[in-house]
Amino acid sequence: MTKKVNELLYPETRWKFEQQDERAARALAENLNIPPLIARLLIARGITTVEAAERFIYIDKNDFHDPFLLDGMDDVVRRLKQAILGHEKILVFGDYDADGVSATAIMLLGLRALGAEADYYVPNRFDEGYGPNVPALEKARKERYSLVVTVDTGIAAIEAAEAARHLGLDYIVTDHHEPPPELPDAYAIVNPKKPGCPYPFKSLAGAGVAFKVIHALSGRAPEALLDLAAVGTICDLVPLVDENRLIAAKGLAALAAAPRPGLRALMKVAGILKQDLTADDIGFGIGPRINAAGRMDDARPAVELLLADSEAPADALAEQLDDYNRERKAVVDQIAAEACAEVERFPEEEKKSARHCPGKLA
Repeated sequence: MTKKVNELLYPETRWKFEQQDERAARALAENLNIPPLIARLLIARGITTVEAAERFIYIDKNDFHDPFLLDGMDDVVRRLKQAILGHEKILVFGDYDADGVSATAIMLLGLRALGAEADYYVPNRFDEGYGPNVPALEKARKERYSLVVTVDTGIAAIEAAEAARHLGLDYIVTDHHEPPPELPDAYAIVNPKKPGCPYPFKSLAGAGVAFKVIHALSGRAPEALLDLAAVGTICDLVPLVDENRLIAAKGLAALAAAPRPGLRALMKVAGILKQDLTADDIGFGIGPRINAAGRMDDARPAVELLLADSEAPADALAEQLDDYNRERKAVVDQIAAEACAEVERFPEEEKKSARHCPGKLA
């Protein structure tokens, strides 16, 4: 016990600044009127210029990057405007995790606000697996959709893109995952990680990419969608730097000030006080409940919750997601208990090499 206490009180880890560029630190401290220690910490994080430090410290003064720096954005905006003006049916094809659900809501609400006739489709994890699939696209064509826009998915869906072309569907991919060597043959692809894309920030979440599409389409950053963008960004565990940090900071402020009905209902069942809202509240309170829908059954209730525009349906959907989350935790606990029981049946030699049983998981 004494050893553990000493390790906590006197850890071996120490901040070391000997290797840092003291001249750069002094310049930051003098130009920004900040303590030298803060300047050294900024240098340690790779923030070495006055301009970069100002962007980091004064987050409220930052602006979003030009969305048209994303390769393919011109084609996406041109086709979406054509669809809106021509009253074409647009299908937003999303994913079932918190980022995908948030991205679906962002794209759908953004398009509808601009007059689009749009709806969404999220595949069932158990029946359809991950990503765009041919039967879903065939169904969309039968229902007279002419344009499909993926969010948080699609960058590796080669077969789906080929099927869309044969079906006469224009197929736009917006995604943030690492592109495979072969890209889908789509009408357009927007992904900051796409080879040759000049966008200055590569780590957007799927919700962030959807936000940028609406930004480009509407001609201004859609502030009303920042709460959803923050949820997707924080829950997807992308690094909260650069534009992600801006999305998270502004989105959290929007959530604390005036959360939309669905998020307010989720905050209520999660016991989150909006005046104390933090990124941890999103990551550990809201995110698991949104994720639970797609993990236990179907993600549609999670999407509907984010789209809800009144309190009564939002409260009912939040309770449903909370039930899913309790069920998810019970399943995880059961799996952990079964795994521990299996380890206990090992011979003594094998037990020694097995990891310590974690017991009941939260």
